[in-house]
Amino acid sequence: MADRTQRMADPNSLLDDPERYNAKLPVWEPRLRLWHWANLLVITLLILSYLIFDNHKALGLPKPQTVFFQKTHVVLGYLFAILVLGRLHLAFRGATFSRWKDLDPRHEGKGFLAVLREEIALHIKPATDTAGRLVPDPDPGHNRLGRYLYLPLLAVILPLQVATGILWASLKFGWLPFPFLHTLSPPLFKASKELVSNIHAAILYAILGFLLLHLLGLVKYELTFASDLFSSMIHGKKILTRKAAEIYRRETEDPPAG
Repeated sequence: MADRTQRMADPNSLLDDPERYNAKLPVWEPRLRLWHWANLLVITLLILSYLIFDNHKALGLPKPQTVFFQKTHVVLGYLFAILVLGRLHLAFRGATFSRWKDLDPRHEGKGFLAVLREEIALHIKPATDTAGRLVPDPDPGHNRLGRYLYLPLLAVILPLQVATGILWASLKFGWLPFPFLHTLSPPLFKASKELVSNIHAAILYAILGFLLLHLLGLVKYELTFASDLFSSMIHGKKILTRKAAEIYRRETEDPPAG
């Protein structure tokens, strides 16, 4: 335990064990790291503003303040839409470990379900080396089990949240890009607003669930392998095992233009 604590305090000391860790290499490009932290900040503010105006009666907020937080939520939502578009751009035009390929859990000819069963079993009972130590993740980029959350999040959940948020803003305040929705007939307006609001709120709680799973997974990984996973999203470099370093070099032999 003392050795693990020491290594967590000084991740570079992991390289003192060449049989376990092999190299510290740049994995996360600056644009992805900037997006990651900006997205976290905006989502946090979106959640807070939503909780405030959604619970305005319990908080005793008058209507003007409630409307202020609703409009603040919408403005943040437009910023969130720009961030989602930026991340989708990186998925197509970003560096190696920002692209769709690094979010696809399939590998070695195995499909989604086969890899999922394999990864769940591996995370429940991690493999060990000849010395009986747990073997760290061989993926240089996104964790393969985590990709089952990242892929639908980026491809479906975040875009759908943006779409319903934009529709809600147009319905509620007559804002762009569909201001005419604010002038729908009362029955259609009420039904549309209720449907969009419910979908938008449900996805928000799904995103909250993802954030919780992401945080728990990060803590579990750091404690299990004494890795530098958290700090890697700050400085961009990861300390990789020999196998992960080999995969890294193979994946980056002909890196795509960023």
